[in-house]
Amino acid sequence: MVEPNQNHFANGDRRDFDRVQDAVGLQVQRLHELPAAGEITNKVVHAGNVRRANKYDISGYADVKRDFPDVALYVEELEERIRQLLLDGAIPSESPTHKVSLSASGMAFADNTLMYPGEQIGLTITLFPSLRRVACDARVISAGDAPEIANGEQHTYRLSFVRITDSDKQALDQHVQGLLRTIPVDSE
Repeated sequence: MVEPNQNHFANGDRRDFDRVQDAVGLQVQRLHELPAAGEITNKVVHAGNVRRANKYDISGYADVKRDFPDVALYVEELEERIRQLLLDGAIPSESPTHKVSLSASGMAFADNTLMYPGEQIGLTITLFPSLRRVACDARVISAGDAPEIANGEQHTYRLSFVRITDSDKQALDQHVQGLLRTIPVDSE
């Protein structure tokens, strides 16, 4: 069922993007190599094995971006192409797996996985009927307070997308806008 969002929080703030309820294919992956917000890790990590949340954490990246902006742009384009090829090579879900409340900036959903506010997770979202796949990282904003997508005894979560490409954000927004256009408008 598609429901429009009124774009207002209880405290009067406005959301950046429209939100709808939708059914999507959803794969959730815990990012064990990234610590949750505020978590201190004492593990010894081998160089090169850690996925960096910020490119500026990579030694020399800032220098290359400053001194050779064309090279930095080329590397970013290659990374995006590799990510898309990996997504295209994976077999998308043929039917929805989760009911979600979706926007281009985040989502809410129910799942059996136990997660905690502040935890960062990886998501692969399959949109229907286009089978467009969107991959991003998200931070768990809250748990147990999303009754609009409740599913039995499953835990509910609200997420904010923290690592998402502009093209994927645009694809999500276009998908949401397309669903909003299908909602009949009351003409009284």
